[in-house]
Amino acid sequence: MKKLLFLATAIMIGASAFAQGYNSKGGSHRGYNTPYTQEEYRQSAWSGSGIAIGTNYIATNHHVVDGATNLYVFFPDTEQQYKAEVLRTDEENDLAIIRISDTSFGGFKDIKYGYKLDTEDVGVDVFVLGYPLVTTMGTEIKLTTGVVSSCSGFQGNQSQYQISAPVQPGNSGGPLFNDDGDLIGIVSAKHAEAENVSYGIKLKYLSNLVSDLPGINFSLRSQIASSSLSEKVKAVRSYTIMILADNCRERTYGYSDQNGEQNPSIGATAPRVIQYPIHINRPQIQRKSDPEVELLGIELTERYTAIYVCWTNTQYQEGWYNISRNTCIIDKSTGQKFSLVDTENCAIAPYKSSINYGQTQHFVLYFEPIPASTNNIDLLESDNSGWRFVGIQLKK
Repeated sequence: MKKLLFLATAIMIGASAFAQGYNSKGGSHRGYNTPYTQEEYRQSAWSGSGIAIGTNYIATNHHVVDGATNLYVFFPDTEQQYKAEVLRTDEENDLAIIRISDTSFGGFKDIKYGYKLDTEDVGVDVFVLGYPLVTTMGTEIKLTTGVVSSCSGFQGNQSQYQISAPVQPGNSGGPLFNDDGDLIGIVSAKHAEAENVSYGIKLKYLSNLVSDLPGINFSLRSQIASSSLSEKVKAVRSYTIMILADNCRERTYGYSDQNGEQNPSIGATAPRVIQYPIHINRPQIQRKSDPEVELLGIELTERYTAIYVCWTNTQYQEGWYNISRNTCIIDKSTGQKFSLVDTENCAIAPYKSSINYGQTQHFVLYFEPIPASTNNIDLLESDNSGWRFVGIQLKK
Protein backbone atom coordinates (compact mmCIF):
# COMPACT_ATOMS: atom_id res chain seq x y z
CA MET A 1 0.00 0.00 0.00
CA LYS A 2 1.34 3.41 -0.89
CA LYS A 3 1.76 5.82 1.94
CA LEU A 4 1.24 9.54 2.27
CA LEU A 5 2.61 11.51 5.20
CA PHE A 6 0.58 14.46 6.36
CA LEU A 7 2.88 16.90 8.06
CA ALA A 8 1.12 17.41 11.37
CA THR A 9 -0.97 15.11 13.63
CA ALA A 10 -1.67 11.44 13.58
CA ILE A 11 -1.35 7.95 12.13
CA MET A 12 -4.07 7.15 9.63
CA ILE A 13 -5.05 3.95 7.88
CA GLY A 14 -3.50 3.84 4.44
CA ALA A 15 -1.84 7.19 4.92
CA SER A 16 0.55 7.74 7.77
CA ALA A 17 0.45 11.21 9.21
CA PHE A 18 2.89 12.55 11.71
CA ALA A 19 2.93 15.77 13.61
CA GLN A 20 5.52 18.25 14.58
CA GLY A 21 4.67 17.61 18.23
CA TYR A 22 5.93 19.47 21.24
CA ASN A 23 4.66 16.65 23.38
CA SER A 24 3.88 13.24 21.99
CA LYS A 25 3.00 11.23 25.04
CA GLY A 26 1.31 7.88 24.92
CA GLY A 27 0.79 4.90 27.13
CA SER A 28 3.33 2.12 27.24
CA HIS A 29 4.35 -0.67 29.62
CA ARG A 30 5.95 1.62 32.14
CA GLY A 31 4.15 0.83 35.36
CA TYR A 32 2.62 4.26 35.88
CA ASN A 33 -0.17 6.40 34.51
CA THR A 34 0.39 9.02 31.87
CA PRO A 35 -1.76 12.16 31.87
CA TYR A 36 -3.63 10.82 28.83
CA THR A 37 -4.09 7.38 27.39
CA GLN A 38 -3.58 6.55 23.74
CA GLU A 39 -7.34 6.12 23.38
CA GLU A 40 -7.90 9.68 24.56
CA TYR A 41 -5.47 11.42 22.24
CA ARG A 42 -2.52 11.05 19.92
CA GLN A 43 -0.61 14.13 20.96
CA SER A 44 -1.20 16.76 23.61
CA ALA A 45 0.39 19.60 21.63
CA TRP A 46 1.65 20.06 18.11
CA SER A 47 2.54 22.74 15.60
CA GLY A 48 2.04 23.57 11.95
CA SER A 49 2.34 26.51 9.62
CA GLY A 50 -0.09 28.94 8.02
CA ILE A 51 -0.26 31.92 5.66
CA ALA A 52 -2.15 35.19 6.06
CA ILE A 53 -4.88 35.70 3.46
CA GLY A 54 -6.65 38.72 4.90
CA THR A 55 -6.57 41.24 7.73
CA ASN A 56 -7.30 38.65 10.39
CA TYR A 57 -7.48 35.35 8.50
CA ILE A 58 -4.92 32.57 8.16
CA ALA A 59 -5.10 29.54 5.86
CA THR A 60 -3.74 26.20 7.01
CA ASN A 61 -4.55 22.48 6.86
CA HIS A 62 -7.54 20.82 8.44
CA HIS A 63 -5.25 18.25 10.04
CA VAL A 64 -3.28 21.02 11.77
CA VAL A 65 -6.30 22.22 13.74
CA ASP A 66 -8.29 18.99 13.93
CA GLY A 67 -8.85 17.98 17.56
CA ALA A 68 -7.40 21.18 19.03
CA THR A 69 -9.05 22.67 22.10
CA ASN A 70 -6.57 25.54 22.30
CA LEU A 71 -5.12 27.35 19.30
CA TYR A 72 -2.45 30.03 19.09
CA VAL A 73 -0.47 31.77 16.38
CA PHE A 74 3.14 32.67 17.02
CA PHE A 75 5.41 35.11 15.20
CA PRO A 76 9.03 34.04 15.82
CA ASP A 77 10.55 37.25 14.44
CA THR A 78 8.76 39.36 17.06
CA GLU A 79 8.12 36.61 19.63
CA GLN A 80 4.45 37.61 19.78
CA GLN A 81 1.70 35.10 20.36
CA TYR A 82 -2.05 35.48 19.94
CA LYS A 83 -5.10 33.38 20.68
CA ALA A 84 -6.86 32.08 17.56
CA GLU A 85 -9.99 30.16 16.67
CA VAL A 86 -11.07 27.85 13.86
CA LEU A 87 -13.48 29.61 11.55
CA ARG A 88 -14.03 27.11 8.73
CA THR A 89 -12.74 23.72 7.67
CA ASP A 90 -12.81 21.57 4.55
CA GLU A 91 -11.85 18.08 5.69
CA GLU A 92 -12.09 16.57 2.20
CA ASN A 93 -9.47 18.94 0.81
CA ASP A 94 -7.55 19.24 4.09
CA LEU A 95 -8.03 22.99 4.43
CA ALA A 96 -8.93 25.27 7.31
CA ILE A 97 -9.34 28.97 7.97
CA ILE A 98 -8.47 30.31 11.39
CA ARG A 99 -8.99 33.80 12.76
CA ILE A 100 -6.90 35.65 15.32
CA SER A 101 -9.41 36.34 18.07
CA ASP A 102 -7.03 38.29 20.31
CA THR A 103 -8.18 41.92 20.27
CA SER A 104 -4.60 43.15 20.76
CA PHE A 105 -3.64 41.93 17.28
CA GLY A 106 -3.48 44.84 14.84
CA GLY A 107 -4.13 42.85 11.69
CA PHE A 108 -2.07 41.94 8.62
CA LYS A 109 -1.23 45.00 6.55
CA ASP A 110 0.57 45.76 3.29
CA ILE A 111 0.62 42.21 1.92
CA LYS A 112 2.80 42.23 -1.20
CA TYR A 113 2.43 38.68 -2.45
CA GLY A 114 -0.39 37.81 -4.81
CA TYR A 115 -2.65 34.86 -5.55
CA LYS A 116 -3.03 32.60 -8.57
CA LEU A 117 -6.14 30.48 -8.91
CA ASP A 118 -5.30 29.04 -12.32
CA THR A 119 -3.41 25.77 -12.26
CA GLU A 120 0.32 26.23 -12.70
CA ASP A 121 2.28 24.45 -15.43
CA VAL A 122 4.60 21.54 -14.82
CA GLY A 123 8.18 22.77 -14.48
CA VAL A 124 7.33 26.13 -12.86
CA ASP A 125 9.74 27.07 -10.07
CA VAL A 126 8.18 27.13 -6.60
CA PHE A 127 9.25 27.80 -3.04
CA VAL A 128 7.87 26.74 0.34
CA LEU A 129 8.10 28.51 3.69
CA GLY A 130 7.23 27.12 7.10
CA TYR A 131 8.31 25.96 10.51
CA PRO A 132 9.30 22.29 10.34
CA LEU A 133 10.70 20.25 13.22
CA VAL A 134 10.89 23.20 15.59
CA THR A 135 11.98 21.04 18.52
CA THR A 136 15.28 20.18 16.84
CA MET A 137 15.57 22.73 14.00
CA GLY A 138 14.50 25.81 15.93
CA THR A 139 11.81 28.38 15.27
CA GLU A 140 13.45 30.38 12.49
CA ILE A 141 11.48 30.20 9.25
CA LYS A 142 12.73 27.57 6.77
CA LEU A 143 12.84 27.83 2.97
CA THR A 144 12.88 25.01 0.42
CA THR A 145 12.66 25.26 -3.35
CA GLY A 146 11.68 23.03 -6.23
CA VAL A 147 9.38 22.79 -9.22
CA VAL A 148 5.84 21.72 -9.96
CA SER A 149 6.41 18.06 -10.82
CA SER A 150 2.80 17.27 -11.66
CA CYS A 151 -0.56 19.04 -11.75
CA SER A 152 -2.11 16.13 -9.87
CA GLY A 153 -1.19 14.80 -6.46
CA PHE A 154 -1.27 11.61 -4.46
CA GLN A 155 -2.91 8.81 -6.47
CA GLY A 156 -3.89 11.33 -9.12
CA ASN A 157 -5.73 13.72 -6.78
CA GLN A 158 -6.72 16.70 -8.94
CA SER A 159 -6.94 19.06 -5.95
CA GLN A 160 -3.19 18.83 -5.37
CA TYR A 161 0.12 19.74 -6.95
CA GLN A 162 3.05 17.39 -6.71
CA ILE A 163 6.19 19.40 -6.04
CA SER A 164 9.87 18.57 -5.61
CA ALA A 165 10.48 21.04 -2.75
CA PRO A 166 11.29 19.00 0.39
CA VAL A 167 8.88 19.38 3.32
CA GLN A 168 8.93 18.02 6.86
CA PRO A 169 6.62 17.73 9.87
CA GLY A 170 5.59 21.24 10.84
CA ASN A 171 5.43 22.47 7.21
CA SER A 172 1.74 21.54 7.15
CA GLY A 173 -0.44 24.48 6.24
CA GLY A 174 2.45 26.62 5.02
CA PRO A 175 2.43 28.55 1.75
CA LEU A 176 3.40 27.28 -1.67
CA PHE A 177 4.50 30.17 -3.89
CA ASN A 178 5.40 30.31 -7.56
CA ASP A 179 8.49 32.15 -8.76
CA ASP A 180 6.53 35.41 -9.13
CA GLY A 181 5.58 35.43 -5.47
CA ASP A 182 1.97 34.39 -6.07
CA LEU A 183 0.42 32.01 -3.56
CA ILE A 184 -0.61 28.95 -5.57
CA GLY A 185 -1.30 26.41 -2.83
CA ILE A 186 -1.11 25.19 0.76
CA VAL A 187 1.49 22.56 1.69
CA SER A 188 -0.18 19.43 3.01
CA ALA A 189 1.84 16.22 2.81
CA LYS A 190 4.75 14.27 1.42
CA HIS A 191 5.09 10.79 -0.01
CA ALA A 192 6.34 8.30 2.57
CA GLU A 193 8.16 6.10 0.08
CA ALA A 194 9.73 8.58 -2.35
CA GLU A 195 12.37 11.27 -2.10
CA ASN A 196 11.37 14.91 -2.63
CA VAL A 197 7.77 14.12 -3.50
CA SER A 198 5.57 16.60 -1.68
CA TYR A 199 2.02 17.83 -2.15
CA GLY A 200 0.17 21.12 -1.92
CA ILE A 201 -3.54 21.85 -2.22
CA LYS A 202 -4.35 24.14 -5.15
CA LEU A 203 -5.44 27.65 -4.25
CA LYS A 204 -8.77 27.44 -6.07
CA TYR A 205 -9.99 24.93 -3.48
CA LEU A 206 -9.15 27.41 -0.75
CA SER A 207 -11.00 30.09 -2.70
CA ASN A 208 -14.19 28.07 -2.46
CA LEU A 209 -13.85 28.06 1.33
CA VAL A 210 -13.40 31.83 1.74
CA SER A 211 -15.52 33.24 -1.09
CA ASP A 212 -17.89 35.16 1.23
CA LEU A 213 -15.36 36.31 3.85
CA PRO A 214 -14.73 40.08 3.92
CA GLY A 215 -11.31 41.50 3.13
CA ILE A 216 -10.02 38.55 1.08
CA ASN A 217 -9.23 39.28 -2.55
CA PHE A 218 -7.69 36.43 -4.52
CA SER A 219 -7.57 38.55 -7.69
CA LEU A 220 -4.54 40.49 -6.39
CA ARG A 221 -1.27 39.75 -8.15
CA SER A 222 2.21 39.79 -6.73
CA GLN A 223 4.07 43.06 -6.20
CA ILE A 224 7.38 41.23 -5.79
CA ALA A 225 7.55 39.33 -9.10
CA SER A 226 10.81 41.01 -10.16
CA SER A 227 12.50 40.63 -6.77
CA SER A 228 15.20 38.07 -6.00
CA LEU A 229 14.24 34.97 -4.05
CA SER A 230 15.81 36.32 -0.87
CA GLU A 231 13.82 39.55 -1.24
CA LYS A 232 10.63 37.57 -1.81
CA VAL A 233 11.26 35.66 1.39
CA LYS A 234 11.77 38.90 3.30
CA ALA A 235 8.47 40.18 1.92
CA VAL A 236 6.41 37.15 2.93
CA ARG A 237 8.05 35.78 6.07
CA SER A 238 6.08 38.07 8.41
CA TYR A 239 2.86 36.62 7.00
CA THR A 240 3.96 32.99 7.31
CA ILE A 241 2.67 31.93 10.70
CA MET A 242 3.57 29.24 13.20
CA ILE A 243 0.39 27.62 14.49
CA LEU A 244 0.40 26.05 17.95
CA ALA A 245 -2.37 23.66 18.90
CA ASP A 246 -3.15 21.45 21.86
CA ASN A 247 -5.93 19.32 23.20
CA CYS A 248 -4.89 19.65 26.81
CA ARG A 249 -7.21 19.36 29.75
CA GLU A 250 -6.46 19.74 33.43
CA ARG A 251 -4.98 16.48 34.66
CA THR A 252 -2.89 15.23 37.55
CA TYR A 253 0.40 13.59 36.71
CA GLY A 254 1.22 10.65 38.92
CA TYR A 255 2.68 7.16 39.00
CA SER A 256 0.41 4.22 39.56
CA ASP A 257 0.76 2.04 42.60
CA GLN A 258 1.03 -1.73 42.53
CA ASN A 259 -2.70 -2.05 41.91
CA GLY A 260 -2.56 0.26 38.92
CA GLU A 261 -4.31 3.11 40.75
CA GLN A 262 -2.91 6.57 40.23
CA ASN A 263 -1.14 8.14 43.16
CA PRO A 264 -1.55 11.91 42.84
CA SER A 265 0.91 12.53 45.65
CA ILE A 266 3.71 11.89 43.17
CA GLY A 267 3.72 14.35 40.31
CA ALA A 268 2.25 17.73 39.51
CA THR A 269 -0.99 19.24 38.30
CA ALA A 270 -0.83 20.52 34.71
CA PRO A 271 -2.10 24.04 34.10
CA ARG A 272 -5.20 24.27 31.98
CA VAL A 273 -3.70 26.20 29.05
CA ILE A 274 -0.38 25.47 27.42
CA GLN A 275 1.84 28.39 26.54
CA TYR A 276 4.28 28.57 23.70
CA PRO A 277 7.35 26.41 24.43
CA ILE A 278 10.89 27.75 24.59
CA HIS A 279 13.25 25.46 22.65
CA ILE A 280 16.95 25.02 23.32
CA ASN A 281 18.59 22.90 20.63
CA ARG A 282 21.61 20.77 21.59
CA PRO A 283 22.38 22.64 24.81
CA GLN A 284 25.95 23.00 25.99
CA ILE A 285 26.80 20.66 28.87
CA GLN A 286 29.69 21.08 31.26
CA ARG A 287 29.95 17.38 32.13
CA LYS A 288 28.03 14.15 31.54
CA SER A 289 28.41 10.63 32.89
CA ASP A 290 27.89 8.71 29.64
CA PRO A 291 29.50 9.96 26.40
CA GLU A 292 27.05 7.89 24.32
CA VAL A 293 24.03 9.78 25.63
CA GLU A 294 23.14 13.03 23.89
CA LEU A 295 20.70 15.76 24.82
CA LEU A 296 19.14 16.81 21.53
CA GLY A 297 16.97 19.55 22.91
CA ILE A 298 15.07 21.00 25.84
CA GLU A 299 11.57 22.41 25.76
CA LEU A 300 10.20 24.73 28.45
CA THR A 301 6.48 25.34 28.85
CA GLU A 302 4.20 26.33 31.67
CA ARG A 303 2.95 22.74 31.82
CA TYR A 304 6.14 20.76 31.72
CA THR A 305 9.84 20.68 30.87
CA ALA A 306 10.75 18.15 28.19
CA ILE A 307 14.27 16.85 27.61
CA TYR A 308 14.88 15.04 24.32
CA VAL A 309 17.51 12.33 24.65
CA CYS A 310 19.35 10.04 22.25
CA TRP A 311 21.35 6.96 23.31
CA THR A 312 23.28 4.48 21.15
CA ASN A 313 24.05 1.02 22.52
CA THR A 314 27.66 0.24 21.56
CA GLN A 315 28.43 -2.18 24.41
CA TYR A 316 25.73 -4.79 24.99
CA GLN A 317 24.39 -7.47 22.65
CA GLU A 318 21.03 -7.54 24.39
CA GLY A 319 20.92 -4.19 26.10
CA TRP A 320 18.25 -2.44 28.09
CA TYR A 321 17.73 0.97 29.62
CA ASN A 322 15.40 2.71 32.03
CA ILE A 323 15.24 5.79 34.21
CA SER A 324 14.83 6.13 37.96
CA ARG A 325 11.61 7.75 39.08
CA ASN A 326 13.79 9.83 41.45
CA THR A 327 15.40 11.59 38.49
CA CYS A 328 15.16 15.34 38.80
CA ILE A 329 16.25 18.66 37.38
CA ILE A 330 18.03 21.05 39.72
CA ASP A 331 18.10 24.79 39.14
CA LYS A 332 21.74 25.61 39.90
CA SER A 333 21.00 29.19 40.94
CA THR A 334 18.32 28.33 43.50
CA GLY A 335 18.86 24.64 44.27
CA GLN A 336 15.18 23.94 43.61
CA LYS A 337 14.35 20.43 42.40
CA PHE A 338 11.85 19.58 39.66
CA SER A 339 10.63 15.99 39.61
CA LEU A 340 10.25 13.58 36.73
CA VAL A 341 6.54 13.20 35.90
CA ASP A 342 6.44 11.23 32.65
CA THR A 343 8.51 9.65 29.88
CA GLU A 344 8.15 8.60 26.28
CA ASN A 345 9.96 5.51 24.92
CA CYS A 346 11.82 5.01 28.19
CA ALA A 347 10.75 2.70 31.01
CA ILE A 348 10.65 3.77 34.63
CA ALA A 349 12.71 1.47 36.90
CA PRO A 350 12.25 -1.36 37.77
CA TYR A 351 10.73 -1.77 34.30
CA LYS A 352 13.12 -1.94 31.34
CA SER A 353 13.15 -0.95 27.69
CA SER A 354 15.18 -3.18 25.39
CA ILE A 355 17.75 -1.93 22.91
CA ASN A 356 19.83 -4.09 20.57
CA TYR A 357 23.54 -3.69 19.99
CA GLY A 358 24.22 -0.80 17.62
CA GLN A 359 20.69 0.52 17.93
CA THR A 360 19.99 4.19 18.62
CA GLN A 361 16.97 5.07 20.74
CA HIS A 362 15.32 8.47 21.06
CA PHE A 363 13.21 9.18 24.12
CA VAL A 364 11.75 12.09 26.05
CA LEU A 365 11.81 12.87 29.77
CA TYR A 366 9.07 15.14 31.12
CA PHE A 367 9.60 17.10 34.34
CA GLU A 368 7.70 19.62 36.37
CA PRO A 369 7.85 23.05 34.68
CA ILE A 370 10.91 25.12 35.47
CA PRO A 371 10.86 28.94 35.37
CA ALA A 372 11.50 30.45 31.96
CA SER A 373 14.22 32.59 33.53
CA THR A 374 16.31 29.54 34.50
CA ASN A 375 19.75 29.60 32.88
CA ASN A 376 21.66 26.61 34.23
CA ILE A 377 20.46 23.20 35.36
CA ASP A 378 21.70 19.76 36.35
CA LEU A 379 19.91 16.57 35.32
CA LEU A 380 20.56 13.86 37.91
CA GLU A 381 19.16 10.35 37.84
CA SER A 382 20.14 9.69 41.45
CA ASP A 383 22.53 11.02 44.05
CA ASN A 384 25.36 8.59 43.38
CA SER A 385 24.71 6.71 40.14
CA GLY A 386 22.87 6.72 36.86
CA TRP A 387 22.87 9.34 34.13
CA ARG A 388 24.19 12.71 35.22
CA PHE A 389 24.32 15.89 33.15
CA VAL A 390 25.96 18.76 34.98
CA GLY A 391 25.92 22.39 33.93
CA ILE A 392 23.31 22.33 31.15
CA GLN A 393 23.17 25.80 29.64
CA LEU A 394 19.70 27.10 28.74
CA LYS A 395 20.51 29.75 26.16
CA LYS A 396 17.17 31.05 24.92
